[in-house]
This record gives sequence, structure tokens and C-alpha cells, in this order.
Amino acid sequence: NNRVFTLPDSADATLLTSTSSVGKVLQVVESTSSTTVTTSGGTASDLLTISITPSSSSNKVFLFANAVVQATPSTNAKAWIRLYRGTSSGTLIQELKSGSAAASILSLTMNGNKLDSPNTTSAQTYTMTLARLSGGTNTVSTDGNPYFLQAMEIAA
Repeated sequence: NNRVFTLPDSADATLLTSTSSVGKVLQVVESTSSTTVTTSGGTASDLLTISITPSSSSNKVFLFANAVVQATPSTNAKAWIRLYRGTSSGTLIQELKSGSAAASILSLTMNGNKLDSPNTTSAQTYTMTLARLSGGTNTVSTDGNPYFLQAMEIAA
């Protein structure tokens, strides 16, 4: 379905040549690792921390998180990744949950994204944690697989 629009002769050409920066990616930071992190019990383990300093308080921060984890069950295999603004005791902004009630080891690919509005020009730290999601999961581990956290500043 192609549509053709004809502009009237009096149309303002500046509308067609706008140099607005709204929506532009201003900066990108990334943290990656393949260090094995294993957690059990109810304790979450920090995987990655990243810092970005917005150039305007109205700008947004778009976060991407990815990890492949191994869940070792007693009765089910479930993993939980959380993203926080600040440290792992800061503001929870995203949760990724995956797994099944199967009593077998599962390799789980977990990825997600979140648009955050920190409303500041101060440096913002974001932390990604890993935990088991259920009491029937003995351990959750990154098992040497690579995982990453990316942050992009988006002009508002």
C-alpha cells in the first residue's frame, strides 16, 4: 500500500528539512563479561554494572540486557534477572523471568530492554543481577556464557 502525498505550494520547506535531534542516540555504553557467576538460596548476585551521564534531564536512557544462564533444579529450573537504577538495593526497573517446572537442567536465554527516565544530568548507574526464581531451583549460573548490559542516551 503505497501512498503519495502532494504538498500545497505554500508548504513550509523547513518541515521537510528539520534537523531536530529528538530521538537521536547521543551515546552508548556497554559492559560485557563471561565470568562464571553462580548463585543459590535466595541471594541475588550482581552480574554487571554500567554508568551513563545524560546530557539533559529530559533525555531517556534505553537499556538492553542479555544473558544465557543455566538453571539446575531439584524440582524445577527457573532463573531471574533484574535491572536496577543504582545498586541492587536501588530502584527496580525491569525483571526477566524464565524457566519451567521440568526437573532437568535448562539453558535459558534471557533478554530484555527498558526505557528509563532518570530526570537528571548526574551520572546514572544501572546494575544487572542474577537469582534463582523458585525454591525448587538449586543453582543458577552464567556457566561461562557471555552476558551484557548496554545503555543508550536518547535525546528527548
